[in-house]
Amino acid sequence: MAEIRTDIVIIGAGIAGLWTYRHLKSLGYDVLLLEREAIGAGQTLASQGIIHSGLKYAFAGQINELARSISAMPDLWRAALKGQGPVDLSAARMNAESQILLVPSGLMGGLVKLVTKKVLGGRVREIPKTEWPADIKASGFKGSLIYMDEPVLDVSSVIKALAGDIRLSADPLATLKDHGITAQKIIVTAAGSNADIAAKQGHDNGLATQKRPLLMGMLKPAPFELYAHLVGTSDKPVATITTHKREDGTLVWYLGGGVAERAKESNPQEVIDAARAGFKKYLPGIDLSAVEWGTLPIDRVEGKSDKDGWMPDTPTIHSAGDMLYCWPTKLTFSPLLSKRIAEILAEENIKPSGVTNDWSFLPEAPFAKGPWETDQWS
Repeated sequence: MAEIRTDIVIIGAGIAGLWTYRHLKSLGYDVLLLEREAIGAGQTLASQGIIHSGLKYAFAGQINELARSISAMPDLWRAALKGQGPVDLSAARMNAESQILLVPSGLMGGLVKLVTKKVLGGRVREIPKTEWPADIKASGFKGSLIYMDEPVLDVSSVIKALAGDIRLSADPLATLKDHGITAQKIIVTAAGSNADIAAKQGHDNGLATQKRPLLMGMLKPAPFELYAHLVGTSDKPVATITTHKREDGTLVWYLGGGVAERAKESNPQEVIDAARAGFKKYLPGIDLSAVEWGTLPIDRVEGKSDKDGWMPDTPTIHSAGDMLYCWPTKLTFSPLLSKRIAEILAEENIKPSGVTNDWSFLPEAPFAKGPWETDQWS
């Protein structure tokens, strides 16, 4: 069996692997991207597509470098959507220019506005009531609407814009061995599987991960399109709402934030009850009597933070031998992760070889579908 040499192998076609794939290809590297299930499966399509601007850290008083560094992410993603920079997302769709804060009347609302202005400056502005969307006006909401510069992307279209020659493999490392494929560097971006792969390779010394389970909520048909955080009195919104369209055209509200912050094995009725209570308080004018509900249990897995209860300040990379085990932490940080990976390759003097391999002898990876396409509704 002849050896097939390539520059880079990436394992895992979620947002981290896809963005890194495109970034490294733009630098001239020959890259093989292997996916075990389907492109975007798992944490990527389970995300709400929000390009966070750091506001959640402001809620908790974390006015620090993390809040400031993440505040630059929307501009970076918007540049990619215009086809600017190393990664071209011009074929992707933006669902909304920004999430909005629904801040109830009272002291907390004034406090949030003050803190967010201090953290994010001109990115945050109050929307005059005369400019409120008609559906919000009719919903019975009383309080302030805050524009927060957090674009919401159609994640499925992002995945398709980033995808290229991506190949399917139930066991990527075995596939490399079976076909005699060698690489200068293997980059593992398989989220929850990273630690297992590292352990099998004897690369787990010093590697630590953390899981943050969620039980996301869904309802259909959604009353109208809404991309919003329902602001409460803690660092977590009462609910974070994004709107998604099923293949049959039905609108779905996908619910994160406080309503989803519970063990994934929890009774789904807890999510539904919490969502109903939130809507009754914030949007009392909407009629949910005829909607169907669904839930999605997920484990968000990432490199472990040194800060109890907080995410890492940056993407996490664990280096061992010729392999890098990588987590972006949030979809928002995927560009930073790929930039750091490219810097590591440069530091290790790993340069594009000029080789261009044909990977058509391996099966193509399919695209995953969004969780709202599930038939498990009640």
